[in-house]
Amino acid sequence: MPVQRSRPPRLAALSGLLTLGAMAALGVGAAGGSDMAAPAPSPALSATATLRDPAGQVLGTARFRPLGSGNGPVEVTVSVRGLAPGQHGMHVHEYGRCTPGVDPATNTVVPFGGAGGHFDPGMSRNHDDPQAANLYGHGGDLPMLTVGPDGTGQVTFQSSKIRLSGADGVLNRSIVIHARPDDYRSDPAGMSGARERCGVIVRDRFTARDYALPGVQTYPEGVAYDARKGLLYTGSAANGTIWAVNAATGAVSVFQEGGALGRQVALGLKVDAQGRLWVAGGAQGTVSVLSPDGVTLKVLETPPSPRPYINDLTPAPDGNVYVTDSSRPVIYRVTPDLTLDAWLDLAGTPLKYGPGVNLNGIAATPDGRYLLAIQLNTGELWRIDLRSRAVHRVMTGLVNGDGLLLDGRTLYVARNKDQVVSKVTLSADYASGQLVLNEPLTGLRFPATLTRIGNDLVVTQAQLDKLQGGTPETPFRLTRFPKF
Repeated sequence: MPVQRSRPPRLAALSGLLTLGAMAALGVGAAGGSDMAAPAPSPALSATATLRDPAGQVLGTARFRPLGSGNGPVEVTVSVRGLAPGQHGMHVHEYGRCTPGVDPATNTVVPFGGAGGHFDPGMSRNHDDPQAANLYGHGGDLPMLTVGPDGTGQVTFQSSKIRLSGADGVLNRSIVIHARPDDYRSDPAGMSGARERCGVIVRDRFTARDYALPGVQTYPEGVAYDARKGLLYTGSAANGTIWAVNAATGAVSVFQEGGALGRQVALGLKVDAQGRLWVAGGAQGTVSVLSPDGVTLKVLETPPSPRPYINDLTPAPDGNVYVTDSSRPVIYRVTPDLTLDAWLDLAGTPLKYGPGVNLNGIAATPDGRYLLAIQLNTGELWRIDLRSRAVHRVMTGLVNGDGLLLDGRTLYVARNKDQVVSKVTLSADYASGQLVLNEPLTGLRFPATLTRIGNDLVVTQAQLDKLQGGTPETPFRLTRFPKF
């Protein structure tokens, strides 16, 4: 029987401890209710891990499939050979790397150390038994595998601790089988010994392309595409550096160093019709405008305030650029002559600001009539009339909605903490919407914003949940995938 023990206390409420930037990273806010039906799951969502020994020899498989029609508990079937008879601890580990790496417990390089520690979506920092809720134990704590006298073992089990989509998603993580039994008690791994088999959990029948980014503190938040140059731009939420990525080859170069004219962060990015790059400056309360060759043309400052947070922006057909502030209930406007004003005071409108991160992603409709903006902490999508400035709630149910991409009547929403891209179908007047699909791709790590390249989309894997503490998975990357 697993050893029972008292549960550790829950961490203090984050919203009382973090800056707005940290809350933006973690998606902290008061979750609003939803009036939407549950979205359909991704079609044919399943995954497989090919299990190898430290020499690279294939010696087993692990297969993952969700139970039921939604993103529910997962059934896992593990088959392996070549292990010593007896029980073996088995866990899902944080990173999708079956490479040598440092074991923090011993500070030595061990086989499969690159997989990192146990997957811990509840931030429990506690090893426990496979029935413990993720609040109290690692999400990656799995049942043991029993190996027979012939060295083979097979087990099928169900786990409600892991999913193939969402915050508990295990796609592009690793499953590791250890040399010894798991005592389900001792941190960090139940005294289960050496890592003897490892496999990366790869989604079946889905193709995506990653663009690897340099650096260990990159945290790519914004992304934009310049079709004339064939370049993607992405900016760092940690230091403000902006990179240019060749969309065809993946080659990366620095477009502008962080710190340019005082810019310390780069959040939402957009390319306008003149090829200029617009940059939201977060807690600095600024909007920067860069020339097509990377020269700062102007830095626009919003009015002084104790808590500015310029998060995203969008060029509109009327020639203006509209800007969200996640802390102050104002939508700013930059006119064609690069003058900034407070265009819409949201006080007195149905859109109410609350604790945490409020308005975030913003998009303009192609007919030039409306803006669409997502409120991260409540999950509400809003329509704002550019003529009358009337504010209308389109729908709810998109909590942790970050960046938006509007493609005709389809809206794609990067939902950072939920680690999915949501597909929303909008009515002809953009007044209502229906959430139809939550797509985890091949495994997302805190997706923040989106852009489009032809019939493909590109999303940032920002990992902003690691920005205030924790070890991000490197290399940081952008992920390109077909529209769904």
